[in-house]
Amino acid sequence: MAEPDKKQNFWTTLPGVLTGLAALLTAVTGFLVVMHPRDVAGGKEGPAVVAGPLDSGTRAPAAGGGTATSSSPSPAKQGQKPTVLVTGKDGTQTTVFLDGFKHWFTDEMINLMSGQSIPFDKIKSIDFLTTHDYQRDVKVTLVDGRVVDGRIETGLSEDGFKGESDLGPFSISVANLRQITFER
Repeated sequence: MAEPDKKQNFWTTLPGVLTGLAALLTAVTGFLVVMHPRDVAGGKEGPAVVAGPLDSGTRAPAAGGGTATSSSPSPAKQGQKPTVLVTGKDGTQTTVFLDGFKHWFTDEMINLMSGQSIPFDKIKSIDFLTTHDYQRDVKVTLVDGRVVDGRIETGLSEDGFKGESDLGPFSISVANLRQITFER
């Protein structure tokens, strides 16, 4: 005798399994959006500043030869996360978040060829000066006002900085830098 046709449970069929996975994925995504709203586009982070060359008229020279925005207070004063203003050789400026800003090799410090290492939390700004064979002169201004002149290596694959802007990942090599300013 032939067995009667048994009705298969919906959740054990291919459409049922796919429906279950889609529901699970939707629930997890919704949970993550609720728990971490600033990680999603349109969140609470401030916009990244990307400007053209310094002679665009929107920047004014600051004490010490750097640049400063004359029309708005620093991000820390606006209640936003502390940031780092990175200025390229061509004058292009990008603002990245301080909490993820790192040197490709030494993380949260720079190593001078003199043997001195300086952590980012003690640095106000770094000016990148003359380039030599695989070396670059730097002027490091500390938060207490002292200035340290030195040299860093540049010919290595680890000679750059990286971080996150509100637009996504950012990285730049030492060869393409003019200045880094820590805005706390």
